[in-house]
Amino acid sequence: MVVAATVMATAGLLLNSAAAVIGSMCVAPFMAPSRAVCIGALFRNRAVFFGGIVKQFVGLLVIGACVAALITSALRQYFPGIDITPEIALRAMPTSRDVALSVLIAVSAGAAASLALITEPSTIERLWGQVIDAVIGVQVAISLIPPAAVIGIGWALGSPEHSWNAFGLLVLNVTALDLVGSITILVIRGVRRRHLELKKSIRETVALTLHYVPGFIPIGSTVNVTLLGEKDALVDVILRRRFGGKIPETLAATISDDILEKTFCRANVSVEVIPMLTHVRALG
Repeated sequence: MVVAATVMATAGLLLNSAAAVIGSMCVAPFMAPSRAVCIGALFRNRAVFFGGIVKQFVGLLVIGACVAALITSALRQYFPGIDITPEIALRAMPTSRDVALSVLIAVSAGAAASLALITEPSTIERLWGQVIDAVIGVQVAISLIPPAAVIGIGWALGSPEHSWNAFGLLVLNVTALDLVGSITILVIRGVRRRHLELKKSIRETVALTLHYVPGFIPIGSTVNVTLLGEKDALVDVILRRRFGGKIPETLAATISDDILEKTFCRANVSVEVIPMLTHVRALG
């Protein structure tokens, strides 16, 4: 997807076609790494934080810039007139006004991505909620894929100053997108590390309780936790189990009591039981 987005962005920049550049933003898959950097920084999780940084670095510079450089070099050998266009100059020689507006775009994209991340689960499950998430992914790519392509184009055209200017703009956009816009919204909306720890504790408590359910199948069983407040939660359990045995009718109440005892959190619990027939064929 990064290669496809870079090819479209490079062609659009060299053609001075804003429509083609916009098309590349619809393909670029950079929202998840951006969210990883934001969440990793907020929750002080180094693995998640640096994982997002590495994916962005590899996608934008190692793949994006290199692919753009190769395409530009190949086109320049066979077609005359391959040169700096206004679309390229916009990212390679930005004025102070252009930089300020680019930062505003990046900050707003990060804010929108964070708002979509913490919206109500019922919204995400609906089709239009998924469409909104995809649209935000396009907005995120606005700040990333075109400058990355300009970096490669500049080196291929023998204009390293354009590449360095685009690199500076890219770093600024990544910082504004991943940290300034995203984290600010999450902090304003009350997302804290202690909430993550509470959700983990609730999941562990539920998993321990389910372990003693007759015929419990851990693979495919899920526990979804939605915090409604500092000490209130909504817990939805999908329990897969084998036929046979009887599940106590008080299972949901037992889970709620266990959560209250171990985490001091009041939980409204719903349990959906899915009976399964399984057969394992012996080899030989």
